[in-house]
Amino acid sequence: MHFRYSLVAALGGGLMWASFDPIDMSALAFPALILLALATHGRSVWAGFTAGTVWGLAFFLPLISWAWTAVGEPLPWAALSLFQALFIGVTGALWAGLSRVKTIPGALLGAVAFAGIEVIRTNWPWGGFPWGMVAYSQVGTPLLRTAPYLSAVGVTALTVFLALLLASALRSLYRGPRLAGMVTSLAVVGVIGLCLFIPLSVRGYDTLTVGWVQGGPDRGEHDETRALNVTLRHEAETTKLLADTEIDVLLWPESASDRDIRVDEEAAEIVRRVSLGAGVPLLLGTQEYVDEGRYNDYALVVDGELVDHYSKSRPVPFGEYIPMREFFAQITDAVDQVSTDMLAGEGPAVLDVPVAGSSITVAVPICFEIAVDTVVQDAVRAGGDALIVPVNSASFGSSAESEQQLEQTVFRAVEYSRAAVQVSTEGVSGVVMPNGTVIDVSQKQVAASGSATIPLRDTLTPAARFGHIYRGAAVGGVLLALVWAISSRKDRP
Repeated sequence: MHFRYSLVAALGGGLMWASFDPIDMSALAFPALILLALATHGRSVWAGFTAGTVWGLAFFLPLISWAWTAVGEPLPWAALSLFQALFIGVTGALWAGLSRVKTIPGALLGAVAFAGIEVIRTNWPWGGFPWGMVAYSQVGTPLLRTAPYLSAVGVTALTVFLALLLASALRSLYRGPRLAGMVTSLAVVGVIGLCLFIPLSVRGYDTLTVGWVQGGPDRGEHDETRALNVTLRHEAETTKLLADTEIDVLLWPESASDRDIRVDEEAAEIVRRVSLGAGVPLLLGTQEYVDEGRYNDYALVVDGELVDHYSKSRPVPFGEYIPMREFFAQITDAVDQVSTDMLAGEGPAVLDVPVAGSSITVAVPICFEIAVDTVVQDAVRAGGDALIVPVNSASFGSSAESEQQLEQTVFRAVEYSRAAVQVSTEGVSGVVMPNGTVIDVSQKQVAASGSATIPLRDTLTPAARFGHIYRGAAVGGVLLALVWAISSRKDRP
């Protein structure tokens, strides 16, 4: 009996993975969540926790398999997957406890609890791991259109709510009353269909023509020479781009220069040459090394001189720095892969770029920060009228990590009604309009470049205004669901 429920949960987790890249069948998120609901319904809290954990493992292990590729050994990947799966286990335990609650209140509590636990896991511990949020899976469904109003946490809650209603409908269709099951199913389909009529604007108060450059991979050794070669490859691709293209701003990716252009003369000379030759502001990723570690910077270069920068404020634990290094060093020597810890800078993630005699503020969340709710929301609220997302995909090989990241960029573009440009060292790069339409996208592991005229928008969506309130409410909903589940279990005969 327990094996059967675990099998159902494992199938659900696998379907949830398939709703993301590389399979990218967004609608599969619904049967994935339905199977989790069926595997936990009417079961003990411990059985619900087990089913949720199994579902989480089946989801996260394949979803973030690129972590194994990046580190070179499986232990960190497996540990991270298990840790994230345990959060889903807690959700499963709550859902089991809520089994006796009436359909609509139970589905609502279960959805808010899932969204609240998702908020917790994406922010805790060590800043959390904001990958695999249910909201991101909905980029290919009509529910994406609710993002400007509900924010990411709201889209997650809505998706889960509808899936729980469908799970209840299936039980009614199987056991009766069948009419209730049919009405519930049609209502869910109707809600999803109505989302198609939510308007998404693409007009801005002005436009900006951006040129983006993806330098492509360098196959040399992992040493200082290779770092310089990467910068040279971006220069070469920029020369091709500017041969027949006029732009307002030139965009290079994260780690376009791993040498600090403030102190390294060779790297600085390349950047100065490109900046002066382009005749427009250049944005690029570089590093700053200090005694305590290093900062990951996205720098603004004007007329050959670095005039401003943003330092990444949410470095990735175990990827860019090792928390509790001495402790984890006793478990695995994989911590040595991160030899110099990245330090956290200060937000908001914005830069003021001079264009045609005026200044344009752009949001510049670096790489994984596009998945962090607070970083992107704070940057938009600080005046970011477009999203520039510099990423470095060099460590992830041919995995789906970069496509998953572009999916997040598309979601954020719609959520905050901003045009977005993801620019990568070796792919995937892409340009996204405020309505989520991808108008240009590159291949992976090649050199590429392009230009696009994007709208600038300064209107704040409800998600930008109230996203922090939504997240707080979702976390509060976890406590409410817990109390309600406990009281519901006590009421059993």
